[in-house]
Order: sequence, then C-alpha cells, then structure tokens
Amino acid sequence: MKIAILAFNHCTASMVLGFLDILSIANLNHGEFIKKVRGNSKTPPFEIDIISGNGKPVISSSEHPILAKKSISLKTIYDLVYVPGFLFDADAVLTNEKKTILWLKNQHKKGAIITAACNGNYLVAESGLLNNRKATTHWNVANDFKNRYQSVTLEPEKILIDEGSVISAAGLTAYLNLAIYLVYRFASPQLAAFCSKIFLVDSGRRMQTPYEIFTPHKHGDSLILQVQEWLAKNITESITLESIASKSHLGRRTLLRRFKFATGDTPMIYLQKLRIEKAKTLLQTTNLTFNEITWKVGYENASSFQKLFKTETGLSPKEYRSKFLLN
Repeated sequence: MKIAILAFNHCTASMVLGFLDILSIANLNHGEFIKKVRGNSKTPPFEIDIISGNGKPVISSSEHPILAKKSISLKTIYDLVYVPGFLFDADAVLTNEKKTILWLKNQHKKGAIITAACNGNYLVAESGLLNNRKATTHWNVANDFKNRYQSVTLEPEKILIDEGSVISAAGLTAYLNLAIYLVYRFASPQLAAFCSKIFLVDSGRRMQTPYEIFTPHKHGDSLILQVQEWLAKNITESITLESIASKSHLGRRTLLRRFKFATGDTPMIYLQKLRIEKAKTLLQTTNLTFNEITWKVGYENASSFQKLFKTETGLSPKEYRSKFLLN
C-alpha cells in the first residue's frame, strides 16, 4: 500500500514522524502477523513517502526541518494520503497550501483515501472532500471549524471517524490512534494490537471529551466580562439568575440576550461549566473526596453533581481522577 505523509511548513513534527514510526514498526514486524491472515509474505504492508510541496525540506512548528522524499508535482498516485496538524494560524496555512489542497482533491479522485488528524482536517475540508460527511478535529478548534465548514457534520467528541475514502482523527496525539487503525484496517488486527502495545497507545480511546478544557469565548462586551469575572470568583456561592441580573444592573431578558451573544451560553450554563472545570482541576491536583469537591464548587448534592460531571466529561469522577491525577 503506497502511503504519502504530507509535510508542510509549520506542521507538527511529532505528527509526521510519530505516524511514520508506527507504520515503520508495522513493516518491521509484519511477517509474524500477516502470515496468519494471508500466508507468508516478505513484502511489508506499507510503502511510505514523506512528501512536500516542492520535494524540499519543510520547517516544522518547532523550527526543526523535516526531510521529504518527493514533491507533490510528481505524478505518483497513492493509495492513502495522511495530513498532519499544525501549530500556526489556520488562515496562513490554508493560503500557503492551496496547491497542496488541490493535490489532495486530485489524489482522492484517482482513488486515494485521504486521512488527517487534528487541524490537518482543515486542509481536507478546504478541498471539499468533507462536504456532507462526518468528521472530527481537535476540540479546541471545533467552533471555528463549524463556522468555516458548515456543510461538514462535525462530531468533535469522537477520536476517529471513518467515512470510507476519508478518515479524520481528533486532536494532536489522536494521530497515534489513526496510525494503529490503519494498521488494523489494511494489514491485520494482530499487527495493530502489537503496535499499540509497543507504542503504549490506548487503542480503545473513542472520545476526546475528557480532554476538553472550558475556555470562554473572546468578546468585547465589557459589562458581560465583569459578570464573568464575578461568577469565576464566586462559584462556591448560591447563585441564581436573579442575583446575576442584580449584580450586572441589567434586566433579566437583557442579561440573557447579551450574555448568550457574548459567550455562547446562558449565565447558568456558563456557571455550570466553570464549576465542572474547577472540579476537574481539583480531581487532577488534590486528594479531596468528591463530596468535598462538590461543596467547593458550589453544589450541595454530590450524587446529582456526579451525574452532571459524567454527562459533560464522559467519565465518572473516579475514572477522571484515575486518568488524569498528577501526583
């Protein structure tokens, strides 16, 4: 299977080389596993090229060069193309990579499966290949992605979405899950399981919801910013919509309208998100019981807060602490 790993200026180096490493390990160890499904085979399952726009080295986001074997100007037809993410302004990357985006579209027309991870999915979406399809991307750019590509059905909670000829993976290290999945789909399940264990990849990851961090929308409404600051400082208090309206000196309807317009949430939903984020931090950095955490974030009923926590994060408090505890 001929695979192209796309490299371009400001791409994330680990997402290029880490992806290459997993497929290379699959190639090195394929013999023992492939023979179980299609007999003895001396041919590795993957032939891999790192390619760039002109075949020359590119400078990654960490300012280290990545060498390329080939240029997209060559007429090589690939079975699969992988697009890594980047740590740079999306508009600049999309502008600089217009030829690459057109090349992706042409490769797809010739039968290539197009795959991407993190915000590398911007390049695929820009080509139109995600129109009327499901896709995922990094949770932190989900809102921007939705606004840019409204014909794409974005499911940002998912780690991986396979639409047949287009496969998208979520944020940053989800490229690991993508690489393991490709070994599974195009080589053998046994070889994929071996690679996941060698690289310590949790191949059972299905959701990126637990990794999300609540980040308020940027806006220019100074009065609503003051309300947000007051909420952040008083999450342990008993707060009602009436008390927020009184603090803001706005009528209830005006508060709801301005707050929703500025933040995307109602004041009470926003407060709920603040409390859940605080609870996540306390679970990750302290040994407080969940009852104690419940009180510290302004709730009284630990049972109902536990249900709310799991609904929002996809994990119970115990599971969240087990996964993210720092000490």
